[in-house]
Amino acid sequence: MASILIVDDELVVCKSCKKILERSDHNVEYFLTGQEALKNIEEKKYEMVITDLKMPGINGMELLEIVKKKWEDVDVIMITGYAAVDTAVQAMKLGAYDYIPKPFTPEELQTVVSRVLEKRRIIEQERLAEERDLIRFEYTMPGDLYYLPEHAWVKIENDNLVRVGLDDVFRRSIGEITEINPSSKGETLEQGKLCAEIKDRRGYKHKLWSPVSGEVIETNPDIIKDYSVVQIDPYGAGWLLMIAPSHLEIDLKNLIHGTPLVKWWLEKELVQGRKAKYVMAEGLDSNFKYEIAREPGGEKITHCFQCGTCTASCPVRAIDSRYNPRKILRMALLGMKNRVLSSDFIWLCSSCYACYERCPQDVKFTDVITAIKNIAVREGFIHPLYTSSAEILRSHGRLYEVGDFDNKLRSKSGLPPLEEDPEIVKKIFNVTGMDSLLKKE
Repeated sequence: MASILIVDDELVVCKSCKKILERSDHNVEYFLTGQEALKNIEEKKYEMVITDLKMPGINGMELLEIVKKKWEDVDVIMITGYAAVDTAVQAMKLGAYDYIPKPFTPEELQTVVSRVLEKRRIIEQERLAEERDLIRFEYTMPGDLYYLPEHAWVKIENDNLVRVGLDDVFRRSIGEITEINPSSKGETLEQGKLCAEIKDRRGYKHKLWSPVSGEVIETNPDIIKDYSVVQIDPYGAGWLLMIAPSHLEIDLKNLIHGTPLVKWWLEKELVQGRKAKYVMAEGLDSNFKYEIAREPGGEKITHCFQCGTCTASCPVRAIDSRYNPRKILRMALLGMKNRVLSSDFIWLCSSCYACYERCPQDVKFTDVITAIKNIAVREGFIHPLYTSSAEILRSHGRLYEVGDFDNKLRSKSGLPPLEEDPEIVKKIFNVTGMDSLLKKE
């Protein structure tokens, strides 16, 4: 399946790793020194290098730097002793995919390797889609988070606490989550040590390393009840732990934040031959798309790859150029929450379902736009047409005022007169919360 190189100065470790990985039909070779390994990498192409951190001559960190500089598309996994975890965390910042603390079990080694291969498969799949369909994937990264790249994130809260969660790349490389076991309340964590164990549908247990040190103040009860929260909203509602950090300033130096993070990702994308666009979410709400996905009808918004079929088939677009379904979806995916919710164009959809039937990704745009409008109403962005209609309904009990002229026409046709009874509607408005929504407007 994969071509893997093992580098460790202990022969028994090399042979053990080779035996374990060959069970999964991987092509595995090993060398006892970094010098031998580099010479061999020059001659052969490997997808993955698994190297010990501490070795005589060229050590693991030096080997990592050389490999990532010359062969950036090769994934590197570090093998480290318990006392060298701090260095292993720094290695991840420099480009190592993950690390495995000694002693490790065959399952732990297979789990990390499987995650690397799944990540590579996803990257290749998206790269081919970009070439075949001339699409460009766009990702938003919350600008207020600190990252242990492709692993975990940290958000600093106002009350001197930090929130910790799962990075989206880690989540996607796991696949379907079947169980999450986070650290317990009151437990003391160290940066780089275990803070959660996540089980996938294949039975692999993936270890999540804590990006900061400190005491666990709270675990997210929602992720225990419903694992899909992590998959739908990894940077928001899918957080894992609330931690009181013990030495945050030191820990943050091992993490990536802001512009350096974007540069880190762009360098990887260039090497992988992809054209994905990364946007720092300063002033944007990267969780907006997940908020929409939690609404009935909005579940498939993240499936959109901006092909424009919805816009091409929209009859409203032919009349009013402001209405562009593809652009609305793009703005929502980028996190332009206030711009989308406060706009007039989200109210122009005629619900004809032309785009609904033609979308190759089955995004169901008509339902998505309804979900967006529901969020807009809750946030106080209500179109004047709706508020005026609601005021008429509340005042007269009907969507139009009944006058003498209307009742005279009804009388001539032998119909009984219409009477207004706004009290019932007022009670309905009060019970349903419609009154409070109208006050927000």
